[in-house]
Amino acid sequence: MTTQDATFEGPDYLGKFRTGLWIAGAASIILGALAIIFPFVATLAAGLVFGVLLAALGVIEIIRALFSPGSDQRLWVLAFGLLSLAAGVVLLLYPFEGILTLTVLLATFFVLGGIVKLLGAWQISPPRRRAGKQPEIRGWGWLAFSGVVSVVLGALLFLGLPVSAVWALGLLIGFDLIFLGVSQIAIAMALSSPSPGGMRRA
Repeated sequence: MTTQDATFEGPDYLGKFRTGLWIAGAASIILGALAIIFPFVATLAAGLVFGVLLAALGVIEIIRALFSPGSDQRLWVLAFGLLSLAAGVVLLLYPFEGILTLTVLLATFFVLGGIVKLLGAWQISPPRRRAGKQPEIRGWGWLAFSGVVSVVLGALLFLGLPVSAVWALGLLIGFDLIFLGVSQIAIAMALSSPSPGGMRRA
């Protein structure tokens, strides 16, 4: 066992890592359930939050442009900052009109996020772990399932445009958060289970 493996398998590290997974998983499930119960509120909230983030990014970039050393760089940073600020303000002032655009962006995020989850599941899959001579983590299948769900939800969101954009956004956010929470809790439980050799990881 290498030093890196020993650090990863240490009881203190695994205990904190497992607790973090439990907390993140429970929070994801609760937020996901609320988004499913109140899909329109979740959709509107997502649009407003995205508007705030864009506006904040724009302000930061504008401030950074004022202190950029080069005139060429300052021009492009300032242009990007003004564009981000304008987009954020538009979303905040006209949240319903911005929902369609945000829905397209979120559908793209679901598809790309699902691919990332699938890659993460492959990284901790039994063949990959055995190749690195590391103990298996049985919760990897849930993470892979969560990735597949994200990709499918993103595709459905694209197909449902524009009629379902108002309610589908919050609903899909809720489902995705619930599946993410379940996958996190499943991995946390797997880390508490005995390994195939009979040894516990913590």
